[in-house]
Amino acid sequence: MIVRPPTAADRGAVLEALDSCGAFSAFEVEVAIGMFNEGLAGDYTLLGVEVGGALRGYACIGHASLTERSWYLYWICVHPAFQGRGVGQALQAAVEDFVRRNGGDKLVLETSARAQYGRSRHFYETAGFAVQGRIVGFYKRDEDCIVYCKALADLE
Repeated sequence: MIVRPPTAADRGAVLEALDSCGAFSAFEVEVAIGMFNEGLAGDYTLLGVEVGGALRGYACIGHASLTERSWYLYWICVHPAFQGRGVGQALQAAVEDFVRRNGGDKLVLETSARAQYGRSRHFYETAGFAVQGRIVGFYKRDEDCIVYCKALADLE
């Protein structure tokens, strides 16, 4: 496994991972690819994990505006064929290391309460994220938002 910044040449691999994971709607994939493109332009930070010569997972993060040391994890996705092989853990460790190196001490994310996101929520909780709140009907009338945060302990 090689952790590296994704490039424009990885766009197809990112799209395939997003499409095939089964959690994201077509609109969510469109938004994720838009943010990937904005990350390539420098608006967000992108990190990826390469396995066997191809990108198999990526994350999109950014500093939370108006905060001193908090960051958002906007997207993290691992191709289903590579889930359960440590790619997500390597990616999460790289995200946390990047945030710490850049003065961050908190990592925040929002995710859907939909059943399709159950595996993702389990991943976050296993990685040490704690639920901070739930916003009822946030995404749609019957789709809540769950807010997670992880304190990164190495920073004073």
